[in-house]
Amino acid sequence: MAKGIVFLLCMLVAVLSANGQDLITRTDGVVLKATQLEITPNLVRFRLFESSDTLVYQISLTDVRSIQKEDGSVQTFAAIASPSMVLVGKASFNYETDLGQNIFFFHAFDLIYNNLTFAYERIFPAGKLGLKIPVTFGLSRNSDQYFGSFRENTVFGTGVELKVYPAGQGRFRYFLSPAVHLSTFRISYYANWGLAEESTASLYSAAVKAGGYYQFSKRFLFSADLGIGYRFFNHSGTTDEYYIYTNEVFVPANIHIGFRF
Repeated sequence: MAKGIVFLLCMLVAVLSANGQDLITRTDGVVLKATQLEITPNLVRFRLFESSDTLVYQISLTDVRSIQKEDGSVQTFAAIASPSMVLVGKASFNYETDLGQNIFFFHAFDLIYNNLTFAYERIFPAGKLGLKIPVTFGLSRNSDQYFGSFRENTVFGTGVELKVYPAGQGRFRYFLSPAVHLSTFRISYYANWGLAEESTASLYSAAVKAGGYYQFSKRFLFSADLGIGYRFFNHSGTTDEYYIYTNEVFVPANIHIGFRF
């Protein structure tokens, strides 16, 4: 009988002790036993339960997940943005989704032939196709002629290339590209009486190329391609057989430095 009474008294003390405290659960999972709560829009002020000191503690609401009151009710708190919770710095760049749809190219190989070639490519929204338009300007103004010197004597050139990206856009991607080009070039020939004259001839070409690019930063990329094609010459104004070009199979190749925006 006496043991039963002692057990009931202990249970009563435990219940009274539990009912006399509030439980503050922090966002990191730590539970604080508190009493004499005061909740403001930004802070929770409290004393530690059963503490011998009389200090008043406070905790920011941004660090509080919930408060269980002594009557058993629970109050939860949504995370409140604060300077301490804001991620400092920029998010990492996503090469799969954040790349620009415009590319401006410089064709490096053409400098060997004293030409300057730029190109603009527009990537379609799905990232699978691109339309590229190159433009070539001949820088040489002399007319040194030898067989096969049409590239060194280019006047102007342009074309259209449809680029197919099977894997879409990313940091490293390969592509296939059917292309057609037109260019004009100077040609010298000997007319009547052995007098040298200069005329302009045309070059048409169609090719299929394969290549790839590496996007080494958010804006800049390196690209290269290689293919096979056929080119046609039109030099109807000349009569000197030495400078008559015949249509032929050729292997187009180039490297490019690109700026993406």
